[in-house]
Amino acid sequence: MIGRERELARLRALVDPPPRRAHVHVLIGDPGLGKTAVLTGVARSAAMRTLAVTGRESEQDLAFAGLHQLLRPVLDRVPALPGRQARALLGAFALTDDPVPADALLTGLAVLTLLAALAEDGPLLVTVDDAQWLDAASLGALTFAARRLELEPIVVLLATRDPAGLGPGLPGTRLEPLDPADAGRLLDAQPAPPYGPAREQVLAQAAGNPLALIELSAALAADPAAARRWAAEPLPLTDRLTALLAVRFEALPGPVRDTLLLAAVADSPEVAARVTGPDRPAPAERAGLIRIDAAGLHFTHPLTRAAVYHAVPFAERAAAHRRVAETVRDQPDRYAWHLAAAAGAPDETVAARLEESAAHARRRGGAAAAARVLERAAALSPSETDQVRRLLAAAGHAQAAGQGDWVRDLAGRVLTRSAAEPAQRLAARQRIGWAQVWSGEHATALDTLLSVAGAAAPATAWSALAFAATLAHRSGTPGDRGAVLRALDRMPGPGGDEARLWVRACAEAPGEHASTRAELHRIAVAGPRDRTLVGSAAWLLEETDLAVRLLRQALAGLREPGMRGGSGGVLTALPWACFDSGRWDEALSVAREARDAAAAYRMDPVAASADLCVAAVRALRGEDVEVGAHLANADAMEYRAATARARHVAGLAAFARGAYPAAYAQLRHLFDDDGEPLHHRVSYLGIADLAAAAVRTGRPFPRPALAPLDAAASPRLRQLAARARGLLGEAIGEPEPAGEQWPFEHAQLRLDQGERLRRERRINDAKPVLAEALETFQRLRAAPWARRAEAELRACGVAAAPAAPDKLAGLTTQQREIVVLAARGLTNAEIADRLFLSPRTVASHLYRSYPKLGVAGRHQLRDLVPER
Repeated sequence: MIGRERELARLRALVDPPPRRAHVHVLIGDPGLGKTAVLTGVARSAAMRTLAVTGRESEQDLAFAGLHQLLRPVLDRVPALPGRQARALLGAFALTDDPVPADALLTGLAVLTLLAALAEDGPLLVTVDDAQWLDAASLGALTFAARRLELEPIVVLLATRDPAGLGPGLPGTRLEPLDPADAGRLLDAQPAPPYGPAREQVLAQAAGNPLALIELSAALAADPAAARRWAAEPLPLTDRLTALLAVRFEALPGPVRDTLLLAAVADSPEVAARVTGPDRPAPAERAGLIRIDAAGLHFTHPLTRAAVYHAVPFAERAAAHRRVAETVRDQPDRYAWHLAAAAGAPDETVAARLEESAAHARRRGGAAAAARVLERAAALSPSETDQVRRLLAAAGHAQAAGQGDWVRDLAGRVLTRSAAEPAQRLAARQRIGWAQVWSGEHATALDTLLSVAGAAAPATAWSALAFAATLAHRSGTPGDRGAVLRALDRMPGPGGDEARLWVRACAEAPGEHASTRAELHRIAVAGPRDRTLVGSAAWLLEETDLAVRLLRQALAGLREPGMRGGSGGVLTALPWACFDSGRWDEALSVAREARDAAAAYRMDPVAASADLCVAAVRALRGEDVEVGAHLANADAMEYRAATARARHVAGLAAFARGAYPAAYAQLRHLFDDDGEPLHHRVSYLGIADLAAAAVRTGRPFPRPALAPLDAAASPRLRQLAARARGLLGEAIGEPEPAGEQWPFEHAQLRLDQGERLRRERRINDAKPVLAEALETFQRLRAAPWARRAEAELRACGVAAAPAAPDKLAGLTTQQREIVVLAARGLTNAEIADRLFLSPRTVASHLYRSYPKLGVAGRHQLRDLVPER
C-alpha cells in the first residue's frame, strides 16, 4: 500500500498491542481513496477477534440489515442478554414470533451489552466499512453503543464518505489524495505505467485518487488514444471511473456479463451465490472487476457494482431483479424490494407487498426504512387514494425518524393530491407544522398548528393546540401566547381537560395562574391519564413537588418496556423539576438518561435542555463550567425560554466565581429597561439573582419587573420577589411558608437576610438564619454559597459547624448513580440495563468507588448510602 503509511500506523496502534480500554475511530474519505484497503490492512494485523460489516447501497432500506450482518456470527450469545434487551434485539432481526414494541434505546443497549460480553472472552475489533450505506436503524444502534464503550477492550473502526450521519464527537482521520510523489510511485507500480505526456495526463486526471490512478493507467494501456478523449470530455472523476469500468464490463463474454449483473442486483455475496450458482466468472476476475473468496463473489469497489448495474438497459435490470426476487421469497422485505425495482409502471400488488414490508420494518424499530418503503409503495400505487394514504403514513414514520425535511416533502405531496380527504389534509398540515418547528420556522409552524386546531376533529385539534402551546411557551412572546389562548377559547367545551390545563400553563402570565393551579389539583386528585402532560404543567405552574412525583411515575412507566421515542416531554421537565426542588443528584441522573434517549431518538432539544440542566448544577456547586456553547445554541434556536434559561445559568456560574459584573451582564438580558421580561416565566426565576448582581455592581435594576409578581399565585415567585425587594433595600420579607419546596432559593433568601441582619448588628437574629442557610447549601453541596454563609457566621463570632460527612461527595456523578443503585440491591447487569452502560463499566466504577468510600465491597453500601 503506497502513501497510506501514516494512517495505517495510527490505526494499527489502536489494535497492536490489543487495547485495555475502548477506542472508536472514523476513517473518512471520498470514493477510491483507499478506506477499505486501510481498514482491511488494520484488521489483518490485529491479533483480535473481529466482527465486520460492509454497508450495501441496496440494503439501506432494510431495517437492521447491517446490524444483523455484523452480529450474525454471535447470535447464539443473544439469549444470555437481560430479558428486555434480548427481546429487543431478536425483534429487530425478526427472529422471534413474540411481537416486541420497537425501541431504538433498548436495541442500542443490547448491542452494547453483547459487545461487552464478547470482550470478556478477549479483545474485540469491530469494523464498519461504507457506513454511509448502512441502514439508519443499524447505524443508530452501533453509534449508540460505540459512544458508551469505556473500559472494554474493544476497538470500533468506521469507514465512511460522509461522517455527518455518525453524529458529532467521534475522533477521526480523513484520507487525503496522494501527494505527487506517492501518486508517481503508485503509477510506477502498475503493470503498464504510462510515460511522457500520457503519464502527466493520468496524474492530472486522477488528482491523487489511488483508484483513479490504477484504472486510468489500465484504460490507457488498453487504448493509448484515451488520453486525448479525456481532455475533450471533462467528466467528474467518479463519472469517468464508472464509465471506464462499464467499458471493461461490456467487453466480457455475454454469460459472464449476465452473472455479474445478477451479482450487482443481488448486492450480497450470499444472495449472489444462490442466484448465480457455483460458476466462477474467471474473465471478470482477470479484468479486475470482482474477487472471489470463501464468502462468495465481491465487487472490487462499490463503483464497480454501480458501473455494472447501470451499464445495461432497464429491461435487463428488471429481469435480473425478478430472477433474484424468486430466490429470496423466504425474505419478504428483500422480495418486495426486488419486485419494486423491477416495476416499470404502477402495480398495486407490488405496492401492497411493500406496505407489508414497511409494517415489518416499523415493528422492528426501523422508522426511516418504513418511510422509504411506503414512499416507494405510494409511487407504485395506481390509485391516488392509496397514494395519499401511503404518503401520509410515510410522513408519520419519517417524523418518528426525526427527518424534518423529508416529512415536509411527503406531507406536501399529500396536499397536491385531489383525492386527499379533509381529515387527511389536516393530518398532513399538522405534520408539516412539526417539520416547520424542526426547521426553526417558528412563526409559520405556529400558524399552521393553530389552523389545524381550528378545523380538525377533537383529538387532532387538541393535539395540534397542545403542540402550538409548547411553541408559544418556548417563544414567550405576548403575541404567540395570546393567539394560543384565543384558539383555546374556540375549542369545544367538553373533553380535553388535561390538554386544556397544559395550554393554559404554557400561555398564561404568572399572575393569571390561580384558577389554572386549582384545576391542576383537581386533575391530580382525580388521577391524571397523561402523567407527563399534567406533571409538566405542574412544573410550569411552580407546583414542583407534585411535578416531580407525577413525572417520576411517568418515567417509570416508560422505562420498563422501553422509551420508544415518547419520552421527550418527561425528560425535558423532570431534570429541571428535580433541580428546582433541590434534588440535584437526581437531576444529573435524569439528565444523563435524557441525553441517552435523545441520542437514540434524535431529540436534539431534549439533549440541549439536559446539558443546560447539568451546567446549572455544576455551576451552583462551584465546578468550572462553560456556558458559552449553551448560549450559542439557545440563540440559534431563537426561543426566548432557552435563551433566558441559558442567561440565568451563565449568571449563576459567574456568581459562583465571584465575577459579579459578568453575572450582571448576563442576567440583565432577562428584562428590558421597562421591566418587560425576555420570557414570561423563565425571566422571573432569575429576578432575585439580577437584583443581587445589580446591588453588588452598583448597576440599575428594572424595578417595574417586580410589579407582576405582586399578583403571582405561586409561593415560589412571591419568595423570589421578597428576596429581590430585600436586596434593593425594602423591608425584609419573611420566607413563604411553602418556600422550602425550592431549597436553594429559600437558602439564598435566608443568606441575604442574615447578611443584612449582621450589617444592622442584629447578631443574635442573624445567627440562626445564617445557620439554616448554611445547612441547606452544605446538603446541596453548593460550595460557593456555603463559603459565603460560613464567612457571615464567622463575622457573627460563630465557628461554622462542619458539613455532615457525605462520603458520596468524592464520587463522580456516574459513580454516585451506580453506588446508589447497588446499595438498593441491584446487580451489575441490572444497573447496566438501567443506566445504559455495559456491565463491565459498572463493575469497574464500583471497584474504583470502594476505596473512596472506605468499604471493602457492595455488602457495605446499604448502610453507607442515605435513604434520601
